[in-house]
Amino acid sequence: MFGTAPAELHNQTRVLKTGEKAPPPGLHTDILISETLRNAWGDYVWWDVSDKRPRAITRDQVGRHSPVGSPLLVGRVDVTLHDGTTVTCRPIHDLLREYVEHFDPATTEELTWAPASAVESLARRLAKEPGTTLFAVGMGPNQFFNNDNKDRATFLLAALTGNIGRITGNIGSYAGNYRVALFNGLPQYINEDPFDLELDPAKPARPRQYWKPESAHFYNHEDHPLKVGKRMLTGSSHMPAPTKTLWFANANSILGNVKWHYNTVVNVLPKIEMIAVQEWWWSTSCEWADVVFAVDSWAELKHPDMCCSVTNPFLTVFPRTPLERPFETIGDIECLSLVGHKLAERTGDRRFADIWHFVDENRTNVYLQRILDHSSNTVGLDFAKLEADAQRGIPGIMLNRTYPKAVGYEQVADSRPWYTRTGRLEFYRDEDEFIEAGENLPVHREPIDSTFYEPNVIVAPEHEAIRPQGPTDYGVEADDMSCEVRQGRNVVKTWAKTRTSPHPLIKDGYRFVFHTPKYRHGAHTMPIDTDMVAVLFGPFGDIYRQDKRKPFVAEGYVDINPEDARELGVEDGDYVWIDSDPSDRPFRGWQGNKRDYEFSRLLCRARYYPGTPRGVTRMWFNMYGATPGSVEGARARPDGLARNPRTGYQAMFRSGSHQSATRGWLKPTWMTDSLVRKGLLGQSIGKGFLPDVHCPTGAPRESIVKITRAEPGGLDGNGLWRPAALGFRPHYENAEMKRYLAGDYVAADTKGDE
Repeated sequence: MFGTAPAELHNQTRVLKTGEKAPPPGLHTDILISETLRNAWGDYVWWDVSDKRPRAITRDQVGRHSPVGSPLLVGRVDVTLHDGTTVTCRPIHDLLREYVEHFDPATTEELTWAPASAVESLARRLAKEPGTTLFAVGMGPNQFFNNDNKDRATFLLAALTGNIGRITGNIGSYAGNYRVALFNGLPQYINEDPFDLELDPAKPARPRQYWKPESAHFYNHEDHPLKVGKRMLTGSSHMPAPTKTLWFANANSILGNVKWHYNTVVNVLPKIEMIAVQEWWWSTSCEWADVVFAVDSWAELKHPDMCCSVTNPFLTVFPRTPLERPFETIGDIECLSLVGHKLAERTGDRRFADIWHFVDENRTNVYLQRILDHSSNTVGLDFAKLEADAQRGIPGIMLNRTYPKAVGYEQVADSRPWYTRTGRLEFYRDEDEFIEAGENLPVHREPIDSTFYEPNVIVAPEHEAIRPQGPTDYGVEADDMSCEVRQGRNVVKTWAKTRTSPHPLIKDGYRFVFHTPKYRHGAHTMPIDTDMVAVLFGPFGDIYRQDKRKPFVAEGYVDINPEDARELGVEDGDYVWIDSDPSDRPFRGWQGNKRDYEFSRLLCRARYYPGTPRGVTRMWFNMYGATPGSVEGARARPDGLARNPRTGYQAMFRSGSHQSATRGWLKPTWMTDSLVRKGLLGQSIGKGFLPDVHCPTGAPRESIVKITRAEPGGLDGNGLWRPAALGFRPHYENAEMKRYLAGDYVAADTKGDE
């Protein structure tokens, strides 16, 4: 721009010279940037309205260090570059303003169903009281294909209203994976050099990483990258390798609850050589494993452990328990030690066993202390004291900057740069991949599948900054909306045109949005497993199982608006079939595979639920799905329980599950090689793939489905489901139920003293 070299950086930033090695993450005191990246980025420009000229600005110059006085926010100017070339420039604020004007309150109401008056009221309230709103986004909304655009828009609103980095106003969400950043001494354990082990408990390990991470969200996409036509959309730094082994513990039933589950078990697992699961309850993952290790539940831990939260300051320690194990289980880490000892025995190399040395000595606290000693937020803490305190119910405290934790506090209060290229919150992405995708601005895209309209279309007016590469640029037909293609199908339409462009399956009766959130009273990705609690899992609990069609004392169900159900001829409590896109669900090739289709197609109860809008259905995420063994058990057992006769696995569906309708998706802008991001541990900045930072988001919860009545809900398939027949259900209310709902059973006593 000005023909000058990049400025030196001093604001809590350190540029690493070529060949200079970064210190361990726990010793980072500054933001670390490589000299190569620094030179590639250069500096930036703002237009001074008062002097009518461009001025340079660095990533150092943020907050109180900023020289910006009267910047141009709206309009355009012609700027002469150092080489004499003239270019027309617009401020990012102006580009954003032009785009959001497309979404006036009336349009927003049509698009989102949120009343225009409520939209206006909320906007005015946020503007009137800046810095006083907490945007608690939550984890569920982040498990949708276009959640990053939603987050970028939310950050924009929070930034405009001063609700970032403040104790009284901030933005954030919870995801358990993000806790790892708070233990940035983890390399002491996960990266201990296996060829140079430290067996002295008083000394630290000497980390050296020999392994390369990869996103876990490719194996359920059949281990192939995203390619649309002639264009490879998965960046080289994200490229997957064939999965040969799955071995997991504490992993949210990563196989049983994987999206596109039935395609995974039918078409992917035969290509994987070994599946090992460490579990304390026989979950759906165990059903498909080659090896299952029975491990302790948290109440039975004989080795201590620790964790923390991204939403509170507590360091939670799991102390060793004196409780006897009710079953023949061992600790998670003991499974690994046993395998290590067997490998040492088979190979003659003692290091396979020595890497678990402190497990064998019942001193895993040594590993935990090493992590504490080398983590920024825990240095100086003594694990022995923390465990003793935990046994008395006293939590530890992380060494966070603020209590409660306020992400971005240092950037706002201390004028510290953000972990971005510019050192600022960035609402325009100038990377080639984002421009190509039409997402250089935080745009609204329709959902990838759970929409009544054209899926994944970019809703936008004609805009000079939104110029994506369309289907024909990739060598595919413009109207190709097949599942694989639509992930990278960059088509722009105004809202007026979008609402007249239906989902391609609408014409075939697929007209219901199907969401699969987590059940509030379940245990994360598990249902309630004991009979007496499972009966409370919705209205279909029956401890006596008088209807032997029931797979368990409780069963899976879908919430549906009563008016929608009646249009389909579905009564409350009826069994229904739920089918998603027949091109690849419940699995690719189901048309010629009746054996696997029999246990994969979703059959469940329908629950009348007035609380869900018309056209939108819901099924809880936590329920155990059908497997070949559960279907076999339901047929062979006299009581009809859907229980595997060999493993005891208990399904909550007669066939299929919530995952019968879901699919694995890959979003192009989550797989770029150029996006600048903070490191997972420490304060370094890099670009491209990094697990849990820049990679595909898993667990997409959305699809569009067709619902078909299968069987009446009454006992043994005869007549109406009894609660509905008795008049205790929505749209079936008897006189006494109506009286109860009107509050007529409660009356004020008007006699006696006031």
